[in-house]
Amino acid sequence: MAFDTFLKLEGPNVAGESTDSTHAGEFEIYSFSFGASNPVTIGSGSTGSSGGKVSVSSFNIMKKTDKASPILFSMCAKGEHFDKATVTLRKAGGAGGQQEYLIYTFEKVFVESIQWSGSTGGDDTPTESMSLAFGTFSISYSPQKAEDGSLDAAVVAGWDLTTNTEKA
Repeated sequence: MAFDTFLKLEGPNVAGESTDSTHAGEFEIYSFSFGASNPVTIGSGSTGSSGGKVSVSSFNIMKKTDKASPILFSMCAKGEHFDKATVTLRKAGGAGGQQEYLIYTFEKVFVESIQWSGSTGGDDTPTESMSLAFGTFSISYSPQKAEDGSLDAAVVAGWDLTTNTEKA
């Protein structure tokens, strides 16, 4: 199943070059990775097991180099942050057409790293890989109904890394 991915950066607002009717001025993302882990201790003779403190990776993306690239580099170099970043995934749905089914929302977002790559024999535009560090995040997933392709109610979770607590 194919899906489209868009990134919106706010506070300061930095525009990408997407011409999509719903996400104009945002960034079209080629690929991304993100995850969390929590080491668990299970010992012999113990009465149970316990988890440690969650470790959340940066949100890593690859996109084309565009008019925002110098600004993103500057934000990285200065250690300045965005108030909010929203990553939206969209897929084909039922009669409703394209539907936004997975949304990652990040707050207090820093450009942790930015790297460029390109090939003279390949793509028309160089790409950039960027890692975003953040203070809080939430994930909202809306499952697709089999009968008509519409979306069901969203399942939401979030975490505040600054306090190591669940985000309401």
